[in-house]
Amino acid sequence: MLVLICRCLIVIFLVLAFAQPYIPYKLGIATSGSKAVSIFIDNSFSMLGLNANGTLLDDAKNKAEQIAKSLNPADKVQLVSQDFNAIQERWLNKDEFIDQLKGLQVSPASRMLGEVMERQTDNLDHSGCQVKEAFVISDFQKSAMGMYSYKPETGISEAFIPVSAETKNNIDADSCWFNTPVHLPGKPEQLFVKITNYSTTVVSDKPIKLFVNGIEKATASFTANANSSAIVPLSYVPDKAALQQGEIKMEDYPITFDDNLFFSYKLSTNIPVLCIHPDSLKMNTSLNYLYGKDSLFALKDAAAGHLDYSTFSAYRLIILDEVTSITSGMENELAQYLTKGGGLFIIPPASGIDLDSYNKLFGALHLFPIGNVDTSHLKVDKLNYQSPIYAGVFEQKEHTNMDLPMVHKHYRILHSSNVLYENLMRLDNGDDMLDMFQYGQSHVYLLSVSLSDDYSNFRKHAIFVPTLYNIGLYSTPQQMLYYTLGKEQPLEVPNLNLPEGTLFKIKSISDTFSFLPERRVVNDKTMLFLHNQINAAGNYKLFAGDSLISGYSFNYDRKESEMTLLSPTAIDSLCKNAGIKNFSVLSVTGDTLPALLNEVNRGKFYWKYCILLALLFLAIEECLLRLWKE
Repeated sequence: MLVLICRCLIVIFLVLAFAQPYIPYKLGIATSGSKAVSIFIDNSFSMLGLNANGTLLDDAKNKAEQIAKSLNPADKVQLVSQDFNAIQERWLNKDEFIDQLKGLQVSPASRMLGEVMERQTDNLDHSGCQVKEAFVISDFQKSAMGMYSYKPETGISEAFIPVSAETKNNIDADSCWFNTPVHLPGKPEQLFVKITNYSTTVVSDKPIKLFVNGIEKATASFTANANSSAIVPLSYVPDKAALQQGEIKMEDYPITFDDNLFFSYKLSTNIPVLCIHPDSLKMNTSLNYLYGKDSLFALKDAAAGHLDYSTFSAYRLIILDEVTSITSGMENELAQYLTKGGGLFIIPPASGIDLDSYNKLFGALHLFPIGNVDTSHLKVDKLNYQSPIYAGVFEQKEHTNMDLPMVHKHYRILHSSNVLYENLMRLDNGDDMLDMFQYGQSHVYLLSVSLSDDYSNFRKHAIFVPTLYNIGLYSTPQQMLYYTLGKEQPLEVPNLNLPEGTLFKIKSISDTFSFLPERRVVNDKTMLFLHNQINAAGNYKLFAGDSLISGYSFNYDRKESEMTLLSPTAIDSLCKNAGIKNFSVLSVTGDTLPALLNEVNRGKFYWKYCILLALLFLAIEECLLRLWKE
């Protein structure tokens, strides 16, 4: 009886093997009719990695060609890449598609997986075909696997084909910065560079070079532990040019897009300062001597009753020097001036102050109000050494016998809640002598004493010069050292009195590329919109007509630098969590892709298992017959 059962099972499984049973992958979607196939090839910088088939991009293009060759002549196929180029995404036959593949190059763009699949879905929905298939060929970097924008459609079959590099090591010049936003001609600079080692081995004594305006300025070496970062300081003295454009260079193969880091900034020269006095005859000799005699500043004096408010935007710092009363017009113009990034320094008058008008201004600017004059004899006993105003002024801080200003009278600054401020100078009774407030991107400095000798010896004290000098110096706007390609961010143009109709032009430093950006006025600021017209990292110059006015730097996005890839299992989980129903993850080795594509199209085949089971029961039958004879 057992032998008979085995023989029956052998016959059953042999019949099933010839019948080629399978379970279809594509449940509830069309499998017959005209077919449209969208193939995404990841051509981002990480695809420059190497495997046995060359670069990952070459491997991906080869796999896309195999997919195209498996199609019927009547099927439509399109290429989607990181560029999202509508012309590139035309529907083609398979021969035209294979020709198009040859011209696909690496791109600085790097999009999230959800964006890619949404693009493919939209294209397939407008294809006019019943059968819709989408393929994604990528290294599936973890940093680009966001699916938040994708809404799955049940009528599309999705297939994911991972390609992986043999080595996933990479080193990148991550970022750079200065500790101070102020840059002066002829003064030494120290630039800090963050280097990140995305590998499992230590990198030792790796050289790095700094070039500024085309001249090598510094060389250093660094050591970075596995999967960690190192900070490298580079010291140099800038040349005399107002515009400084730099490049940090190192070498790391084969991922090279993040080996260079570009930056630009301008030296602080000719900072315009407006000093407003109560009347045209009362000029402050201390302020005139400090700001008027130094070539770094361009001082202009004006009387409070004869102001041209239209010129406020031309100044980086405005000083209210003992003005007795603030008119409503001046209040509005100062508030508008501060919204554009200027600085304001307020010195109260020795007598005759209109407290109501001052406190009305302070309320509009979110400052503390001030009260009546306190005639106590006090001494400054605390300076804020952490503030940039006093950073680097003293060799030794918190000296017990430090000579600081004496105060005979002062206006009391009345603290209130919900006001952001930083105290710079405090009296020994706890009252504030100098405070700094934040207003938008601007700073407002409030002094509680007049510069009259009746109030204090501040104007004659040694601390007076560095305090006011640095207030003027730090009134210069913060400069963006560089921008990231692919992230649309408008560029702010310096305030210039340009003739009407003047055109702005951006040029590469090699003069091989130029374009006219879109110009808009936003909140009285001139902004330039590039609309992704720059696609190569580097330094660029901004011209107004034929005049050079500024420079900007652009770097590739560093999210491609970390070579952490998703495994096929992780891709499977990602798709299930995103709610995708009809998908498959194809782990391709050698020339197995055509067979895998056949499985994807028809389903999972089980004829091999049937043959194995038939052989198994044949072996069992043989064993039973031998046992029976014995």
